[in-house]
Amino acid sequence: MSAIAATPSQARSGLDISLALKHGARLFFKDLGPLIIAALIAGVLSIVTLGILAGPMFAGLYGMVIGRVRDGRQPKVDDVFAGLERVWSYLGAALVLGLLIGLASITVVGGFALATIWLYVFPLMVDRGMGLGEAMKASKDLVMKVGFWEHLALVVVFFVIASVANGALAILAVPFIIVAVTAAYYLADGKEEALARA
Repeated sequence: MSAIAATPSQARSGLDISLALKHGARLFFKDLGPLIIAALIAGVLSIVTLGILAGPMFAGLYGMVIGRVRDGRQPKVDDVFAGLERVWSYLGAALVLGLLIGLASITVVGGFALATIWLYVFPLMVDRGMGLGEAMKASKDLVMKVGFWEHLALVVVFFVIASVANGALAILAVPFIIVAVTAAYYLADGKEEALARA
């Protein structure tokens, strides 16, 4: 199922970063056990397969959170494997985004800019069944409509969290960032009520 980005009446005027992080933290702690175990599985399988399964496994993590918000479904650990149903789509997305953002990161500013406009590519692919190109455009449109600078600030926050998290903290940082990105996605898309109910 495919859909375009939020209409002007649905999209928020500016992203409330603190609210995104607040909802992200609430949902993260609500499903802490399944999220941490699933993130560990995703990380191990990504390493063992030399990154081949990274895209599909992390799409599965996004699916766990999206299922909680959109459908009110409590996530289970084996939900992390749901991304394997579209393994080639998510593998391609991870490769393309990783390559383009990685190359743009040579200028630092370029890397942050691309990471910002494509922040919602995976949530859009998982939530709406979009293809990569469609999700890249929809993500850019949503970010620019709601507020590029707020989204950039959020990406910087995620970068700082990922940079300082090492060892055991990394086990918490990865799923937290995925949950917080998903929370921001629903806020930006004007679906705060669904997020609050989750």
